[in-house]
Amino acid sequence: MNPDNNSQEQIISEEELKMPEEKFGVTVTAPDRSTYLGIILGVLIMLLIIILAGLYMWGSTLSSPQTTNTPANQRPTAEENNEPESANAEADVETFQALSNSTEIDAIQADIDSTNIDELDAELNAIDAELDAALQAI
Repeated sequence: MNPDNNSQEQIISEEELKMPEEKFGVTVTAPDRSTYLGIILGVLIMLLIIILAGLYMWGSTLSSPQTTNTPANQRPTAEENNEPESANAEADVETFQALSNSTEIDAIQADIDSTNIDELDAELNAIDAELDAALQAI
């Protein structure tokens, strides 16, 4: 400082410049390890139980015999089916199987001409009448 000033400088000793060793304000405590240990052990025990239950279920499905329901022929044969249109249906199927596999236009036109769909409307009307009669009976 300037010696012309009449102000006095304060002299502070080194002991006064040291940081205080006391703690002021909130004290921070180390977290208790036993609480974390309890949570970790609880999670590990739950995982072990889930894994053991899954292995038990998997083992029980492997040891049980597999029962598959394979349905036999669900469609009745012609002998089982006593409906009058069975013979007509069989004849229609045979004519549809007789169609050509050719991709030529003349062969396709011949297959279209040989297909008889004139009776289709009459058959659909008969089915519709049967369904209406069944609904009215209910």
